[in-house]
Amino acid sequence: MVTVFGSLFVLMYFIFEYFEITEYVWPIVFPILAMSFGVMLFVFLIIAVAIRSVGRISSDQAMVRRTYVQPTFPTYDSPSTGSVYVIPVYCPHCMNKLELDNVEWIGSEDLICPNCQRTVQAGVRENF
Repeated sequence: MVTVFGSLFVLMYFIFEYFEITEYVWPIVFPILAMSFGVMLFVFLIIAVAIRSVGRISSDQAMVRRTYVQPTFPTYDSPSTGSVYVIPVYCPHCMNKLELDNVEWIGSEDLICPNCQRTVQAGVRENF
């Protein structure tokens, strides 16, 4: 950027010298171009600092939580009660996958996540 503006200043100066108007035009044009260059440099520096500070992600887990989309839930038909249990695929607290073989049921609608040991509710709907 410095090279481009520097080359532009020199080229304009020689063009003004060629037409012999440097002493009239240069005192007006030079401060305008210099200020434009300074403002653009300042804006680019602010943008660079903002991009550098915002672009940091604290951890993979935080990124998963921000981009987490709830998938469709699997269901489990209970022949004894005639109800359908809607079981979450992922724990809403730690985002780890819930496998029915590894979870501990503490009621008809609640289970404990094997990773974070927190209660997860499974939805129940009547089977019609």
